[in-house]
Amino acid sequence: MIINKLLKISLLSLTLLSLNGTLKAQGEEKNQQTDRYLNLIDSSFVASSASDYALAETYLRKAINFNERHPLNTYLLNNLGGLQQIQGKLDEALMSYSAALTKNPDEQTIRFNRARLYALRGKHKAAITDFSILLSLAPNNELYHYQRAMSCLLAKDYGMAELDLMEILKLSPKSLKARIGLALLHTMKKDYDKAEQIYDYLVQQLPQSAEVYEGRARMYLARDMKGFAIRDMNKAFELSKISISPSLYRLRAEVNEQIGEKKKAEEDLERALKLELSLDPTSKQRAKNE
Repeated sequence: MIINKLLKISLLSLTLLSLNGTLKAQGEEKNQQTDRYLNLIDSSFVASSASDYALAETYLRKAINFNERHPLNTYLLNNLGGLQQIQGKLDEALMSYSAALTKNPDEQTIRFNRARLYALRGKHKAAITDFSILLSLAPNNELYHYQRAMSCLLAKDYGMAELDLMEILKLSPKSLKARIGLALLHTMKKDYDKAEQIYDYLVQQLPQSAEVYEGRARMYLARDMKGFAIRDMNKAFELSKISISPSLYRLRAEVNEQIGEKKKAEEDLERALKLELSLDPTSKQRAKNE
């Protein structure tokens, strides 16, 4: 589904880079015990850079257990959660993020990571709670409003989703992203005329956006306007070129299914699944959970 593209893995790499600089600065002034702690973390970075996430996780666990009271453990637990998430260990990742938030409940990056993982797991009410806490800390953060709106859409709380999207427009009246969200909202509410008006405006403003054409194609398909849906779907494929999204393959599979091309539909579903797994290693585990 197109919303799932909006709920991606967290800012792990940014967190790791920021933490790495802090560790090097502190390491110069510490004793041998602290050097051991820092060496374990450095080893985790090396393993992670080599994509050996299991080994990186092992080193982080050792570091946390080696010095359980170190103030940096809040951030190590966040990174541990990210490494577990990449490996598809979603329950463990949630536990790591939650442990980090126990130490520092106001750390926004960690709470954002947990909120998005809740959303990925289909725990939309929990995600909404975390995004609401984030908005209490940063009321004008448009990203938090947008992510909460997407979780509200998935939870079918359309009223709350609309409030968040309208708040973004209040903060940034020219926001096209908020309008994309509103078009999706109206499509899900089956208010197709409003959705079409917004999509027509977005096509004018973003004529090279495959996302917009894909969204309008879905709206037309929901209205059983298959000709228009196929036209926009084909345009989305044309604009995507080599960067075709899994959701676009799923859309074409749905179209092919409806017009009786079952073999083509199965082929597109297979393409979507393979692409989802290559882009997000946790997708296979999430499918099992669902």
